Amino acid sequence: MARSSSTPRSRILTRALGISTVFALGVTLTACSAGGSDGSGSDDSGSGTEITLWQYYGDPDTPTGGPLYDFIDRFEASQDDITVDVRFIPFGDFNRTLLQSAAAGDLPDVALINAFDTAAMADAGVIEDLSERVDEWGEQDAYFPTSWETTQVDGATYGIPHLADAYAVYYNKAMLGAAGLTPPTTWTEMEETAAALAVDGKSGLAVSGIEGAEGATGLVIRTLAEGGDLAEFDSPAGETALNSFKTMSDSGAMSPGVLTWNEDDVKNQFATGQAAMMINSATYVSVLREENPELEWDVALLPKGSEDQLTFLSAENLTIGEGSENADAAWDLITFMQQPEELATYLPERNKLPARDDVPDESEDPVRATFAEQLQSAWAPEGDLAAVSNDVFTHVQRALQASLSGSSSTADALKTAQTGIDEALAK
Repeated sequence: MARSSSTPRSRILTRALGISTVFALGVTLTACSAGGSDGSGSDDSGSGTEITLWQYYGDPDTPTGGPLYDFIDRFEASQDDITVDVRFIPFGDFNRTLLQSAAAGDLPDVALINAFDTAAMADAGVIEDLSERVDEWGEQDAYFPTSWETTQVDGATYGIPHLADAYAVYYNKAMLGAAGLTPPTTWTEMEETAAALAVDGKSGLAVSGIEGAEGATGLVIRTLAEGGDLAEFDSPAGETALNSFKTMSDSGAMSPGVLTWNEDDVKNQFATGQAAMMINSATYVSVLREENPELEWDVALLPKGSEDQLTFLSAENLTIGEGSENADAAWDLITFMQQPEELATYLPERNKLPARDDVPDESEDPVRATFAEQLQSAWAPEGDLAAVSNDVFTHVQRALQASLSGSSSTADALKTAQTGIDEALAK
C-alpha cells in the first residue's frame, strides 16, 4: 500500500466547517470517469484490483492519518483481491484537486470528503449515486439521522457516513473545585462561571474565534442554543448569542486572544491552565491524556439556552468517484470500513464517534460517553445552507470579530453578516 509523504494539516477540525469556495462560485462539472491508480483497473473485485483512496487526514506517521492507514492495512489483510493506494491531500487543496481531477477524467475510486460537501460534489458530477448499492446493502437505518442526511441529494444517496465528532465543554476540575463551582448547565450560568474563573490573568472560557469558518464554531453553537437559524443570523437568536459572547469578552471571562486562536490554540490554553474551560471536539481527548497526564479535567454537555443545546456535527463521508472502473472493489472497501466491529477498533484510535448506533463500545470511557450523549443532539447545515456553509460561517465569524473588537455594534455586526449570508445563499 502506498503511503504519502506530504506534510500533514495541523488543524483537523476546520474541515468540519470547510466548504470549497469553488462551490460558492457555482462551478459545475460534467460527469467524468475515474480509472483507479492507472486507469486500467477492473471492476471485478476478484481479479487482483488496485483502487485509489484520497483523504485529508494526514500521513501514516501522524495521529490523525496513522489510524486510517492501519484501517486500510486490516482491509487488505482481510482478503487477497484488492489493494489500496492511499493519497494524502491537505485539506485546503482537497476540493480543488478533486474538481480539477474530475475535469481531467482522473478521479479516485474512493474519496473521503467533508460531509457538508456531498451535495456540491454530487451536483458537480464528481461522485456516484450509491442508491442501488445502499438499498441492496440495507444498513442505512443503523445511522443517526443527522449523519445520514448529509449523504442525501435530491432523494438519492451519494455517500456513506464514515465517522462523527461533536463539541462539548472541557473543564479543569481543580480550578472549578477551588472556586466552589460546578460545570454550567445554562448559558447564563456559563457567563457567570467563566467570569468568576477569570482571575490572575487567566480566562474562564476559551473558544476558537480565528478568522474564517473555524472561528465561527463557538458562536454557531451559542446561536443554536437559542433556536437560531444560521440562514437568518440577524435575528433575536443571533443577537442573544453575539451579546452573550460580547458580555464574556468585556468581563474578561473570555480572553481577547480568542480572535486569533484556532482549535489547537484553544487546546493549548486549556492544557496549560490558562483557561478553566474550553469548547472543543473529541479530537483532543487522547491528546490531553498523552501530553498532559497531570491535568485534572473532565467533559460536560454544552449548556442550554432558551432551548436544548445542539452541538455542531463534524463528519466525513465515504464516496465513490463518478465513473470509477473499480466501483465494486471501492464498495467492498467502504462497507468493510463500516462494519461495527471494525469501527470499534478504529474510532477510539481517531478520538472520534460512530455515525451509526450499533458500534460496540467496550472502553467504558465516561468522557467518550459524554461526547456520545452530546452527539444525540447534533446539528448540521442542510440543503442550500450546506452548499455555502463555509461562506456563511465566515460571515458569522466576522460579526464576532467586529463585536468583540469594538469596531461595530451588535446590531450593525449582525446586519453586515446577514447581507453577506444572503448574497452567499443567492449564488
